[in-house]
Amino acid sequence: MNEDSEILLPVVVATIVVILFCVVMLIKGTGPEIYKVSVIVSDSNSGRWVPFKAGLEQAANDNNIELNYVHTEYLDNIYTEAEIINEEISRGADGIIAEFCLSDGVDDLVASIGARVPIQFVVTDVIADADVSGNHATVAPDNYAIGRAVGNELVIDYGEKLSDIKIGIISGNQNQLGMQQRLEGFIDSTKKMKPDIVWTVAETRYTREELDKAFANEPADIVIGLDNNSLETAVDRLSGENDGNVKFYGSGCSEKLVYYIDSGKIDSMILPNEFSMGYQSMSDLAIKLQNRTSQLVSKEIDYNVVHRENLFGEDNEQILFPIVK
Repeated sequence: MNEDSEILLPVVVATIVVILFCVVMLIKGTGPEIYKVSVIVSDSNSGRWVPFKAGLEQAANDNNIELNYVHTEYLDNIYTEAEIINEEISRGADGIIAEFCLSDGVDDLVASIGARVPIQFVVTDVIADADVSGNHATVAPDNYAIGRAVGNELVIDYGEKLSDIKIGIISGNQNQLGMQQRLEGFIDSTKKMKPDIVWTVAETRYTREELDKAFANEPADIVIGLDNNSLETAVDRLSGENDGNVKFYGSGCSEKLVYYIDSGKIDSMILPNEFSMGYQSMSDLAIKLQNRTSQLVSKEIDYNVVHRENLFGEDNEQILFPIVK
């Protein structure tokens, strides 16, 4: 009897172990699949991405997504950006969220990425063929409307006096459709007042040098920054010029710009809801990954007009200082 027990005991233990292993594997197999999403934006550690990144993180938490926020330097070469995206896909990324540094002439690249993984574009749209499979879309503000909103702030503050005021513009990356639209919106909203636009500088690796040169040749009374980097650069370089009397308007969302508004250096700023841009792009991509028959659809995010008086209003604080739960 003792010999039988000694023989049966290992068999029983082994059987229990096998059953437990099968149960664990069954539970694991029926759990939600974790998808990997890589995010590629220019100069990824810049403070201008803080609200956007918070939105990404919140949506990733809510949708069981493994977020890889890729470290990048300043991106102004689409081939370099394509290499980064291809490397992320080869490492197992199931989806991509990207800010393309170039909007036109990217049809083949978009098709190549979309044939392998779904991709969400942010900040700016791209000019690419329609995708019947719904594997790419854009989540961004209405960039033309943002440009108009910046211009409207000048019209409200100066009206017909704009014709006697010299205006300089830092117009963002003009290789991006979104920044072209912002510049167009600004021009359209102010043209009836016939503003004296004395120079326009596009964003490049050499924006600071080009700005210094333009301002030295033709000092401006008001300087417009049509995106976060442009507005930061404008205030950083020019706030001490003309005895500190240069006025600044534009669009952005960084903590540095919050300080500049609060200290009175910026008169008015259009604040895109980039927390929403991050959350929406990640949430929609998660739905696509969980159901391949669903389609990505382009969506617009909203924006607020921010002055010193309403800077710390509840709506603005939720965008500028988001809390990830």
